[in-house]
Amino acid sequence: MAKRVFGLPKEQELTKDQRVAIRKPIEGQYLVVGSPGTGKSVVALWRLKKYAGDGSVQFLTFNHVLNHANSVLAGGAVKDRMNTAMSWLYDFHWKVVDGKAETYHEDKMPEVSNRQPDYKKLIERFGMHGADCSNLSFIVDEGQDLPQEWYEAVESLNVENFFVVADQNQQITSENSSHGELIDVLGLEKTDVIQLKENWRNTTSIAAFANYFYTDKSSPKPALPNKPSVYTPILYEYEKLNSAKEIILNSYDGDPSKLIGLIVANNDKREWWAKDLQKDDKTRRESSPIVSTYVSTHKNGVQIDFDQGGIVVLTDMSVKGIEFDEVFIIIDGFRAFNNDRESLMKRMYVMASRARERLFLLKSSVQKSILEDLLPPAGTTISIDRGGSLEELELMKRISI
Repeated sequence: MAKRVFGLPKEQELTKDQRVAIRKPIEGQYLVVGSPGTGKSVVALWRLKKYAGDGSVQFLTFNHVLNHANSVLAGGAVKDRMNTAMSWLYDFHWKVVDGKAETYHEDKMPEVSNRQPDYKKLIERFGMHGADCSNLSFIVDEGQDLPQEWYEAVESLNVENFFVVADQNQQITSENSSHGELIDVLGLEKTDVIQLKENWRNTTSIAAFANYFYTDKSSPKPALPNKPSVYTPILYEYEKLNSAKEIILNSYDGDPSKLIGLIVANNDKREWWAKDLQKDDKTRRESSPIVSTYVSTHKNGVQIDFDQGGIVVLTDMSVKGIEFDEVFIIIDGFRAFNNDRESLMKRMYVMASRARERLFLLKSSVQKSILEDLLPPAGTTISIDRGGSLEELELMKRISI
């Protein structure tokens, strides 16, 4: 394990569009849109640092892993102003009704299903209790993964100030909002929408691979960053599972300052890989990596150290907004819900775009993966303009191991 650089860029290092977004007044409604790596979370966190001094700003994210990573980036001073969107809503409702254990069933959140609020009844309950948050301004990260009804419930608390960052091509939840729906529910004008265009995270090769899965028909694919790399994304097809494990551990051993993300299809695979990667009896140049993981049932919260090298094992639903130096995606075991191919494409788009430097996919040679049919065929290339001359860039290599 070794120290890695993990921190917010300095304000003078931000782009003009990012600075414009940060300096918008605290009063009002704003939507910041952009593809992965354009700094949406960076802008949101800088807004928090700028306006959190008087205690009137609440910063909300989609999931607990992103909330933890953002808390580290923002610094401990504002940690108490940060939460996930659903946890905040449930906690606030509990305080509004003065919830007690002995009357839990009467006081609990009205739901249509587990962790799915009945927003109509919730708004009615807020009204009955005179609930009010007019003193709060909300910053929402990954805002596309919250339904319109969530925003309407918060607006019913007399909230008028929203700063939302979102990318509708990263919608991988069943409850979500498009850019148009966010504009409608927040009552935005054209000048209230800011677009970030420069990808600061991915290499050209990784961004081009991610773009292959871009599904948004209402806007062109994001522009590729000018970050050439000798590393093309690779699909490794393995006969033995230990071969896949060895590639992951060898990659860490080559540079222990790297944080490696291993993304898997479900919690069973997440738990198995998190345990198996720690069973390493080979002699290596470096000490064994710290292997961490997270699932919502963990009682101690998120225990992932983003400023140290190591391996983090997560499902695709937990990597929203996160970035890793290298990413390995085990494509076996994914399922399409209601035969929704577009949803699978978006999930691939999100997973691939987490990688900063290198991207690898792994699959068993004896299993059929539903994601394999989505991958670019062997030999697929795109043309990149390099100062007036065209360069052919291969999207993905295939290697059997």
